[in-house]
Amino acid sequence: MTGPADMTALAWLAALDLAAFHAVNVDAGPFLDRAASLLSEPAFGILWGLALAFALAVRLGRGALPGIGSLAAGAGLADFLGDRLLRPAFGRVRPCYALPPGSFRGLLHAANAGSLPSLHAANLFALATAATLADRRLGLAAYPVAVAVAWSRVYGGVHWPGDVVAGALWGSLAAALVWAAAGRLARRGARA
Repeated sequence: MTGPADMTALAWLAALDLAAFHAVNVDAGPFLDRAASLLSEPAFGILWGLALAFALAVRLGRGALPGIGSLAAGAGLADFLGDRLLRPAFGRVRPCYALPPGSFRGLLHAANAGSLPSLHAANLFALATAATLADRRLGLAAYPVAVAVAWSRVYGGVHWPGDVVAGALWGSLAAALVWAAAGRLARRGARA
């Protein structure tokens, strides 16, 4: 049961989310418009995941298999459960459908589907977490790309800042869980 203090905290968070949305969702020129559009393309995320898998294979050789498997399984888990379980549970409306026309900048297009968590952010943070767990040096490239993709979703008007933060946390958790489960299975197999 929520009380007045809880409602005040929720109202404060909603106001903060709206203010942050308007701070990011501005016209910053054609270069950033193109960058946001590119970063938000599903093909970008797929190609980035393949590039991370290739980098792991080059750096670790045969030892890259757990990391490559965690890249795919972590992003797959984040995407699948985020879409099938979390979005329906939260039922949050995207800003491009919640706000009145003309009160935001709608650079990107998105389906009128759940907004929380951002699956773009979840998937890219899952990739970044798995890549970093497999080879810490890859995190130096993987996390800035994940942050850029998360930014593009707010800049483009299709996610609230809270959506991308939740997506980042969810994707990181999904990849860490996959990594831990894979390690546990490997240790169990080594004992058998």
